[in-house]
Amino acid sequence: MTPDPTPQTDFFIDLDSADYHDRVYGCWQGKNAGGTLGTPLERGWGQDEVFDVWWYPELREGGLPNDDLEMQLIWLKALEEVGPDLRARDLARYWLDHVGYNFDEYGLSKQNLRWGLEPPVSGHHNNWFIDCMGSPIRSEIWACVAPGAPRIAARYAYQDAICDHAGGEGVYGELFNAALESAAFVVQDIRLLIDIALSYVPRDCRVRDAVMAAVQAHEAGKSWQQARQAVLRATPHYNAQYAPINTGFQVIGLLYGKDFGESLCITVNCGYDTDSSGAAIGSYLGVILGRSGLPPAWIEPLGNGIATNEDWGGVKNLHAGANPIPNDLDDLVMRIWTMATRVLTRHGVLTGSSGTVNLADLYADDGIRALHEASPTVVGFESADLRVEIDYHGGPVAVPGAARGLTTTLTNPRLEPVTGEVSLHIDTTWTVRPPHQALTLGPGESVSLQWELVAPDHVPMTQPGRLECHLNARPRSVSWPVVFVGAYPTRASEVFDAPGDPRAALDAPCPPEDGVGLARPGRWATRYAHGHAQPVAESFERPGILYWQTFVTSPDERTVWMVLDPSCPLRCWVNGTECARNDEFRRIRPNQHAADGIGCEVRLHTGVNEVFVKLYHDGRTAPAELHLAFTGADPLHAYQHDLDRTQFPSPSV
Repeated sequence: MTPDPTPQTDFFIDLDSADYHDRVYGCWQGKNAGGTLGTPLERGWGQDEVFDVWWYPELREGGLPNDDLEMQLIWLKALEEVGPDLRARDLARYWLDHVGYNFDEYGLSKQNLRWGLEPPVSGHHNNWFIDCMGSPIRSEIWACVAPGAPRIAARYAYQDAICDHAGGEGVYGELFNAALESAAFVVQDIRLLIDIALSYVPRDCRVRDAVMAAVQAHEAGKSWQQARQAVLRATPHYNAQYAPINTGFQVIGLLYGKDFGESLCITVNCGYDTDSSGAAIGSYLGVILGRSGLPPAWIEPLGNGIATNEDWGGVKNLHAGANPIPNDLDDLVMRIWTMATRVLTRHGVLTGSSGTVNLADLYADDGIRALHEASPTVVGFESADLRVEIDYHGGPVAVPGAARGLTTTLTNPRLEPVTGEVSLHIDTTWTVRPPHQALTLGPGESVSLQWELVAPDHVPMTQPGRLECHLNARPRSVSWPVVFVGAYPTRASEVFDAPGDPRAALDAPCPPEDGVGLARPGRWATRYAHGHAQPVAESFERPGILYWQTFVTSPDERTVWMVLDPSCPLRCWVNGTECARNDEFRRIRPNQHAADGIGCEVRLHTGVNEVFVKLYHDGRTAPAELHLAFTGADPLHAYQHDLDRTQFPSPSV
């Protein structure tokens, strides 16, 4: 969907204007209103029925604190401190400094960062939630610092999203939101804004499918409830945080609401991730209408303050150091104005405090479309002498004794040729072929070098290495980090006959329940898990009972929360003590709370701990799934990145 290039319509951007300040202020007031409306209704699972809410279910001064808004205060801080060339690698450090949340994609990406994995790999590896709403909710800051410049806003949004959603629909949800909100500073026609935003997402993505389902239902004269059903048919999913569905619901509110309050309520009444979708439609309309166009009845009760979850650790260190977050909306708007001037000047949009864009400029260009094709497992680095991309060939996991590939692409950014030698250094127990490769690059030239690596019999949880280039006639050598993570060895038993009733099957003992550790009887096969998802389906060659065994080495004695999320009936023992049971076939949503009643606290002792699982499958239900992870037992539930799951005990243990 692209505009007719003639005649071109020009739009004036003036950061000193009352109009710009009014729309920025309205953006955050609207976001606060929508988030406050939707927060009490948020669910983890999608529901068939709609809500019937037409006013705040809970209201207090400053609104209800929400990660949708407060995390963007951190991103403003990062933009101020790093500058307009801010990238995902910079944001990753602010994640670790300031974000206490560990649920869903937040905790999984932070675990990857702590292991040394850089974006986008940090947002892709071992992440069941890449299609979720954690990044679309963070779009407004990029739109406000790039008003009327959605290509710029979208590039920032992309750098943000790949930290925790790389390769998923969550990236496209944030691109859609950022583009729509940025364009809304100069265009207020709703249908045109949707067309512009759609140009920022791939033609074959589910976000587009959901948005088009909403648009087509509206054009066909369907009710908003019928439009909701069209979105659910187009992009079905049971997870309430699924980004395509929520993006579709946001568009329904935009198309069907006759005013601000009705638009918010329609979107929130659609259900699913109500705080996020409500906050998004609120910010859409806040930019479109501006502060002056928002109804006082919805805005005034919230006041001018900014509520956060810093008091219990959801976010942290917000007021530490020389650059604390904004105190209130007035402070936020002024600091955004300062950064917008820097951002648009850096990108050549402004002359002084103003500039002009035309309608074609609002649509995505080839640079944006190139982002759609970027691999979520390629990490890029830049230096004065060389640019490099490290391609992990689908992921950073190394399996003991197995060969795997790595591709490094080097580009010469200089005006003179460069020559030298490139080497890949991993631990001496690894085999690297070839150990060294010659490099000759003319100005602007690139070359891709292929490497084969064979991991040793034991790969630790994280294995750091480096790619090093010794350049001739240049000031110094250049090196970049290369990090692998070890696969998790597990053992799968043979499948045993079992009664058709799940409870009876789980209660009937089979030979592996005798003995302990590696001495348990039966035929066992080693299977490697590449993350928390255990490869159990491939071991159920027929219906019955399957035993699953893995080991966790702890550096100390500690109480942890075991994230145990199965799709099938199960019993679980840790160090011989039964700690969890599930008698039903169910849907998984593998975070710390989705499997309440199955996930549980367990005590690990220093050294090796056995996790022993008994699973039942009837051969008729969907393939078996099992996720297994360990987090802290405290309310923040941080993933325990220092537990070792990469080796079996010695046979004598």
